[in-house]
Amino acid sequence: MSVRNITYLTGFLAFAAAGTACSGTSSTDSGSPGSGAGQGKGGTTGASSGGSSATSGNSGSSGSGSGHRTNPSSTSGPQWDGSGTGYVPLTPGCGPSTASECTGDCEATATTDPGSIIRAPATLCFSGPEDPTPDDPLATIEQVIEVIGGKRMIHLRVTFDPAFVDNTYGANACCGWPGTGDDADTGPADAGTDPAPAMPGMAGMPGMPGMPGMPGKMPGKMPGKGGHTFDDLVGSDHVELLLTDGVGNTVMDFKVDYITADSGSACGYHDLGVSGGEGKMILGDASAVLGASTSLDRNLNGCGYCYTTDSPATDELYTPNADAPAWDYRVVYEVWLDLDAFGSAGFGQAYITNVHASPSKLDNNTVEVTATPCPMDWDTPMGGACQPNYTVYLQSEGKSACVPIPFANYPDMKPCPEGYELDTATEGKYCLPI
Repeated sequence: MSVRNITYLTGFLAFAAAGTACSGTSSTDSGSPGSGAGQGKGGTTGASSGGSSATSGNSGSSGSGSGHRTNPSSTSGPQWDGSGTGYVPLTPGCGPSTASECTGDCEATATTDPGSIIRAPATLCFSGPEDPTPDDPLATIEQVIEVIGGKRMIHLRVTFDPAFVDNTYGANACCGWPGTGDDADTGPADAGTDPAPAMPGMAGMPGMPGMPGMPGKMPGKMPGKGGHTFDDLVGSDHVELLLTDGVGNTVMDFKVDYITADSGSACGYHDLGVSGGEGKMILGDASAVLGASTSLDRNLNGCGYCYTTDSPATDELYTPNADAPAWDYRVVYEVWLDLDAFGSAGFGQAYITNVHASPSKLDNNTVEVTATPCPMDWDTPMGGACQPNYTVYLQSEGKSACVPIPFANYPDMKPCPEGYELDTATEGKYCLPI
C-alpha cells in the first residue's frame, strides 16, 4: 500500500501560499475544523471550531489540541498531542548544529533559499496490527533533503505515537501507562475494606496505597509491566532506521540512541547517536551520520529542564506544564545524513520495520509496522495548489504542474508511481511523466 505524503510547495511558492513568513512567535494560523481548545505557545489557548486561532503573537490550536507553531516552509507533520509549546514540524534550514537546541527554536524562525531545497519536506506514516489508535499511525518519519552551509544533507525526524511510549515518567507517569492513573490500585476496593497498611520506612511516599500522596502526582512504576521511570528510557530505548538509495537498495541501517548517562552534559544525560548507548551502525559508514538528537535530550539540555526523576506533571491531554512549557512529551529521534553517502543513485527514502520501547504501553515492547496512508488532516498540501501526495513542478517556460512526490513508499519501494520516473536533472526532486 502506498503512503500518501503530506505535500508542500517548494521555496517561494510555499511562502506565497502562506502569506507572511513566520518570524519568532509573531505568526497567524488558521484553525482546522475540530472540537475543543488546544494549548498554544506560551500557554495561549486558540479557538478550534474551524475559525481562526489566537493571533496575539502566538499560534493557537489546529483543532487537535496540539497548538503547534508553524513555519511556512515546514510540513504539517504528526498531529499527536504532547508536543509542548515549542514544537514546529520539520523545516528546511535547521542543520546538525541545531541538534542541541530546545524543541522548535530553529524551526520557528528558519529561513532558507528556495534553491537550497533538493527535495521538499514530506511525512511518511507507519502502523501495525497492535496500534491502539488505528485512526492515526504508530510512527511517522519527516524528511527533507537540502543544502546547508554548502553541504548536501538529509534531515530525518522519527516520532512515535504517545499511545505507544512517551516522556512521562516517575511519579508523573501518566496517559496510559499500566499501573498509573485510573489503572493504578490506589485505594481500598470498596468502602468496607481497610486501606492497605503503610510499609516500614515508606511513610509519606507519593501515591502509595494507604499513605498520603502529593497533590497532582500519579503513582510511579508498579510491579511487573506497569509505570514508567526515567531509567527505563535510559536503559534500552532506540529506533532502527533503514535507508535506501535511488534504485531501492538498502544502503544504511543503524540504531539511534535515545538517552545515556553523560557527565559532560548539563543534566548528566545525552543521546549518543549511532556511536554509543543503544546506538550503533549495522550497515553503512558512521561518518555519514552528521548529527543526531532526541526529544528527551532537547528537553534536558536544550531547554534546560533537568527532570531526571519525575517528568513535568501533565494530564491525559498532555497540557503543557507552566514550569516546563516547551517539554515535548513525545518520543522523537532526529538524524542528519551526508547525501553523498548514497552515491550516484542518490537518496531514496527512510523506513522502519518496527517501533521499540522498553517498556511500552502495549503488551509488546517491539511492534512490527508497515507503511500506511497518513490521516487526511496530516496530508493537506500547503495553499491547496495540488492534491495530496503531489507537489508543484516549475517548467522552464514559467508554467507549473502538479507532479507526485518521489519516494512516498510506492509499491515495491519504487521511487515514483506507475507512469512516472525520477527527474535526473533535479537530482530526483520530482517524479515526471514517462
